[in-house]
Amino acid sequence: MKQFGEVVNVMNGKAKVSMQKHSSCSNCNACKLGSEAYSLEIEAKNEAKASIGDLVVVDMKGQDVLSAAFILYIIPLIALMLGILLGTQIFPQQELIAALIGFLFMAAAFLVIKSNDHRFKDNPKYVPIIVEVCDEEPCQTS
Repeated sequence: MKQFGEVVNVMNGKAKVSMQKHSSCSNCNACKLGSEAYSLEIEAKNEAKASIGDLVVVDMKGQDVLSAAFILYIIPLIALMLGILLGTQIFPQQELIAALIGFLFMAAAFLVIKSNDHRFKDNPKYVPIIVEVCDEEPCQTS
């Protein structure tokens, strides 16, 4: 999955890249409550030796993006549903308590993911890579 961005900082073989919303996000507006000017900064491996201010192409394998999305979104959702199911079994007449147990399970899942954040940052599978520095002409993404 290739994206375009601008290098805003360079440090120890990595670069911080400011990126705009992808064109496929244009109709969603879920990020930042629909803000049109939404951008984000990511840290990427600087294989193309980009400098501050360079326009770059950042790549991450599609399968790895899906794996990261599964970990960040689906696992907490599963934890929420399991918590609600467990809560309804333990407290059959107390839906509010069952919902609270579900939210506690989801929060615990997020805490486990956050506590293992260093493993994801150190795993090359989840680190985006700067593969090309753009010149005056548009980048070649083929």
